[in-house]
Amino acid sequence: MKRDVDRLNLVSVLARVAAILAFLAAAGVVWAVLGQGPAPVPVTTTSPPVAGTVPEFEAATIKRVKDVDPNRKTDREEGRRFIVDNRTLAELLTMAYHLDRRQIAGGPAWIATDTYDLVAVAESDAALKEDGRAMFQKLLTDRFQLAFHWEQREMPVYVMTVAKGGPNLTVADGAGVHTSSCQRAGQCMLRREDMQHFASWLQSAVLDKPVVDKTGLAGEFDFALKWTPDQREFFSTGSTMAPPPIDDPNAPPGLYQAMEDQLGLKLDAQKTSTQVLVIDHVERPSEN
Repeated sequence: MKRDVDRLNLVSVLARVAAILAFLAAAGVVWAVLGQGPAPVPVTTTSPPVAGTVPEFEAATIKRVKDVDPNRKTDREEGRRFIVDNRTLAELLTMAYHLDRRQIAGGPAWIATDTYDLVAVAESDAALKEDGRAMFQKLLTDRFQLAFHWEQREMPVYVMTVAKGGPNLTVADGAGVHTSSCQRAGQCMLRREDMQHFASWLQSAVLDKPVVDKTGLAGEFDFALKWTPDQREFFSTGSTMAPPPIDDPNAPPGLYQAMEDQLGLKLDAQKTSTQVLVIDHVERPSEN
C-alpha cells in the first residue's frame, strides 16, 4: 500500500478500496461484540482483580504470528467465539479500552511489532455480548502479565460536540440489532450506536488523533454518514493506505462538514488533557 494513488492503475485503486472496506467491516464487528462494556475508569494504579469478580472466557489461545501479512487483519464473532487475526498488543489494547494508539505509553518496542492471533470462547453468545469487553481486558492482563496505570496527559485530539443547531440523530429502538457497517469508504450506516463508540470508531478507523466525546448525548442512535474521504484519513489504522481521489462535483462533502450537516455534530482540533494507559510491566505470552 502506498500513499500516492494519483498514478496508480485502476486495478490497484480498486484493491485499495477493497482493503479499506475490509478494515471497516472488521472494525464494525468489534463494535458489535465488545461495544457494550464499560469505558475504562481513570485510576492511578492497577491492582489484580479479585477472584470471581470479573467474568472469564472458558478457553482462549494467543499465538504469535510468524509469517506476518500486513493485509490479514480481521476481528470477528462466530457464535460464542471471538477471533482476532494478526494484531499487535498495542492494537489489542486499543480495542479493549476504546483508545487511540497514541493513548498507550511505555512498554517495550515489541508491543507494536509482534503480532498475534487470538481465539477466545465465551460460555454463550449472550455472555460474549454482555461481558465481552471485560473478559477481553482480563485475558490480555493475564496472558501478557500486564500491569499498567492511567495518567492524564495533554495531547492533540479531536473534540466531538453538538453543533449549534442541535443533534440530528434518531433514537434507536432498544430491541433492534446493534450493527455498524460501511458500504464503501465514506458511506456508513450505524444502528444502536452510542457516541462513545462512534468516537472510538472515528479515532481507530478514520482519523489521525484521539477523538474525545463531549456531546453529552446519552443513549443509542440510528444514523447514516456519507462523506468524501481525503488523503489524510485512514492512516490511524497503522496502514499507509489512502482512498483514491474523487473528481466528482456531486460528491458528498468532507468528513467535518458532513458530520455537521447530516448529524448535527462538530469535530474540532484541540489540545486537551486525555486519559493515557501507561504500561508498567508486560511479558510475551507463552505458546498455548
